[in-house]
Amino acid sequence: MIPQARNTAGTIFIPDAIRDPRQWWWGVQGGNPEVAAQDLRDLRAGLPLRAVAHLEAEHHYRQGLLIMRFGAAEPLTWRRYRPFRSFAEPIPIPSPIEVLGIRPPRLLRLREYGLTGTCIIDIRSGALKWRLAVVAIDVPVVIAALTEAGSWTPGASTETPGPQV
Repeated sequence: MIPQARNTAGTIFIPDAIRDPRQWWWGVQGGNPEVAAQDLRDLRAGLPLRAVAHLEAEHHYRQGLLIMRFGAAEPLTWRRYRPFRSFAEPIPIPSPIEVLGIRPPRLLRLREYGLTGTCIIDIRSGALKWRLAVVAIDVPVVIAALTEAGSWTPGASTETPGPQV
């Protein structure tokens, strides 16, 4: 049985900040680098993680979660946030996945205006192109999940990737 997914360094919900005020402080600082390094090790060890990821659809970014479970039948899924309800049904991100580019948001573009502190990741998944906005500290773990999901095996390498943002 796969354990419950835990939040990455850049993913903080209000109950988390209430339980532990240090979470709020690290959120203001952009995330805890020690937790981000642990996220990468946990992902490669097969532990499930979830990161806040906005998905561009119909020229607007939709808030949601990227669930990364290397040991599951569908290792990468995205779930749309729905206020006052649970998250929507998971949308699988099919393999093969190709990362097309990583860039900061352009603040002069209206649809990307509210995404400061994030990076935009363009990917091709099968025949579809996706555009995800991810918190900057979570970019290494998300890139590792996108590039290693199809070839992951238990006990794989724990080296850190070096994506240039």
